[in-house]
Amino acid sequence: MELRRLRYFVAVAEERRFSAAARRLHIATPSMSQQIRALERELRVTLFDRTPRGAELTPAGRVLLERARVILAEVDRAREDVRSVGPDRLEQVTLRVCTMAERVLDGPLRLVGVAVPGTEVVVTSSPGDDAVEAVRQARADAAVVWNRPHEHRDLDGLVLGSVLFGVVLPQGHLLAGRSEVPVAALAEGSAATVVMFPWSPFAGVWQRTVDHLLPGGAQAGQVVVEPDLINSPEAMLRAVAAGSGVAPGILGVAEHMDVAGIVVRPLDPPLLLDLEVVWRPPVRPAVRRLVDYLLEAVDDPDVLVSAALRRPGDTGG
Repeated sequence: MELRRLRYFVAVAEERRFSAAARRLHIATPSMSQQIRALERELRVTLFDRTPRGAELTPAGRVLLERARVILAEVDRAREDVRSVGPDRLEQVTLRVCTMAERVLDGPLRLVGVAVPGTEVVVTSSPGDDAVEAVRQARADAAVVWNRPHEHRDLDGLVLGSVLFGVVLPQGHLLAGRSEVPVAALAEGSAATVVMFPWSPFAGVWQRTVDHLLPGGAQAGQVVVEPDLINSPEAMLRAVAAGSGVAPGILGVAEHMDVAGIVVRPLDPPLLLDLEVVWRPPVRPAVRRLVDYLLEAVDDPDVLVSAALRRPGDTGG
């Protein structure tokens, strides 16, 4: 298979229209169509169903898309690795950081570009478990994520430490005046309503958080999902301020967000969620240097991570 055709195929799969993919790659639409037909003849399968709605992937197309992304990412990485052997070249490493982890690691991430010797680190944000998929598909070299579910533990990783969460309450809440909120008190009198982020792509921490805030089990309608990932977690806190319920929030972060009408209190018992750094084996030296930097960075008392609880990231989820 020609790499050029794989790039054309991925563009059509992502744009879902031959014309849009052709514009993206600056080629003529008939040429794009001809190259995809040639790829289908080579593989002896149909990759797309051509419909009035656009180009829909067939089952064979979905299999190829997963592999093509990995192949193209590895080719790009090989190009960067070869170029990096010059005396003045830096080896490039891409790091995905999941939602809210970038606020916990704000200081270290601001310095990572100059703190890892011989390495240029490119940092981008990614919602929840999507960061793990980026590493698995070789679109990223490493990722910082919240507790991984078991199905994501095929990658190597380390737990950087635990992050302490509290509860976000509307200012008029009966428990807002307490210095610490017992979890059992949240449901006293009437069942608490918990405002949560979507389950997907946060499967690793969603159920653990709900189970902690609602130890008796969530009843129908007791969990309200705030679907706005673009403005999350501010959207969750605004929902709390509007009276939709209570919500989990990182202590030391949630109270400093620009959302009026809320208070943030510690929980009893405390809610601790792990931050992990993950990568694909075998680990490259540059990725290992990045991991070592992150492990050292969380020892800083200004970083809201308890490094004392660090352990291998391939244990339980």
